[in-house]
Amino acid sequence: MNRSIVFAIVAACALSVAAQVRESVTVEVVEVPVYITSGNNQPVEGLTRDAFELFVDGRPQPIEYFDAIDFAKVPSAAQTAVERPRRERRLYLFLFDLSFATPARIKKAQTAAEQAVAHSNPTTDFFAVATYSSNRGVQFISSFLSDRVAITRAIYTLRASSAQDPLGVALSSPERAQWLTATEMGGSAEGLSPLLGDEVNDMLQGGQANQDMLKMQGNRLIEYQVDALGDVAARLSALEGQKHLVIFTEGFDTTRITDIKANGRPPNIDAHLMDVVKQMHETFVSAGITLDSIDIQGLRHTFSNLDNDALYLLSRGTGGRVITNRNDLGDAVDTVMRAERTVYVLGFSSAGRKHGKITVRVKGLPRGSEVSYREGFGYVPASKNVDALQLADILINDVPQAGATLNAGVTSADGTSILAVAFNRAEVVPQLPDASPGIELLIYILDEHGATVGFKSKRLSLTGPARVPTGFLTLREPFELPKGKYTAKVLLRITGTRALGYVRRDFVVE
Repeated sequence: MNRSIVFAIVAACALSVAAQVRESVTVEVVEVPVYITSGNNQPVEGLTRDAFELFVDGRPQPIEYFDAIDFAKVPSAAQTAVERPRRERRLYLFLFDLSFATPARIKKAQTAAEQAVAHSNPTTDFFAVATYSSNRGVQFISSFLSDRVAITRAIYTLRASSAQDPLGVALSSPERAQWLTATEMGGSAEGLSPLLGDEVNDMLQGGQANQDMLKMQGNRLIEYQVDALGDVAARLSALEGQKHLVIFTEGFDTTRITDIKANGRPPNIDAHLMDVVKQMHETFVSAGITLDSIDIQGLRHTFSNLDNDALYLLSRGTGGRVITNRNDLGDAVDTVMRAERTVYVLGFSSAGRKHGKITVRVKGLPRGSEVSYREGFGYVPASKNVDALQLADILINDVPQAGATLNAGVTSADGTSILAVAFNRAEVVPQLPDASPGIELLIYILDEHGATVGFKSKRLSLTGPARVPTGFLTLREPFELPKGKYTAKVLLRITGTRALGYVRRDFVVE
């Protein structure tokens, strides 16, 4: 959702691929997505740059970049030949809290999440699915996908695909066929149960998989969850788009962090847990991610100011929303996504500041309007590692890469298709770190329906003659494929670096 754009002016004198001298001047522009809703939770549309005032650390800040995106009106790829900026998409991570929740309510949350996906726009809305438990932390079930069948399978099974794909992209043909049939039948509990697996069915019935948290002390449980959320935010920081983490939870007991006393006595505060929460918030605002919390307990008949305090504590300052006291969880998710349908993106130059507090004021709003946005930037530096979520994003959306030029071709004979992938050693070898001289290739073969019918992971150690920086090196991999239309996608990663190469080839087996 929120991101930092780096504009570079590069003067290069290229003597060879192996020896290039570059000088660059960078100006960092920080983006602040702003969400505004009226009193009836409808997005406020039609505002211009003049309606906004931006402050950094309390001082007025010029708005150097402005954009208004209405995701209900973004044209589809079929309607325009122009590739849209990647900020014109929404990335939703649905996180199911298996520790601070009861099984029956998790099941309701799964149904609500699936309904939200079914009603969304495949052109602009991408979904990932993950679980949190105290003993395993956050487990990603899928990367961000637009494939509605694959997302539905991930939501209901809460386990990785049988395709054994490290990026969480692949979905095997048998799985796709099963879940396509299940979703076409309306996704009834009876129809889905045989597809879920023993672990999920056990969890939904309150079995052993849901009991691990009872063995740990409450304060430690809270710290584990808050730390895990911060780690997820760090992983999402490099992705482009309007980024949202939606957690389905009943929340933890916040009196373990600050026990508010009556009669004017000072509260008992756990300073360590307060610091952990602060660090989590700083990671979210630095990564530009809203944390939306949905209370899956439903109507609380003894509702008080403290009942949902954990959800507010998690979302505070990230620009996220808290939806409480709803029995209809489908409507709760719809409320969040509807409020985030229109986003106003304000950009400003960091002017060398490493971090700062952000304040946004909006003029001329209807009475009862609510304004939400990230309340800071730059507290936590972006990770220098290339995350699996980034690799999956490249693969799914065919994002060009400049780290290495790949060529690919496919020949077929006697029922066997040979995929040949070639890369220029003059590009790759100079980038190899001495400690880890090699490359990794991830190879996917997709059928015309998007099912993964072939996947291989290959590691090549470039030593001896292979390390000579001249000529092309070609890898050939066989796949047994029936007649049909296919797409080959290959991602190359130079280990120990951020350098990547990518190629896509469509082919037909006759």
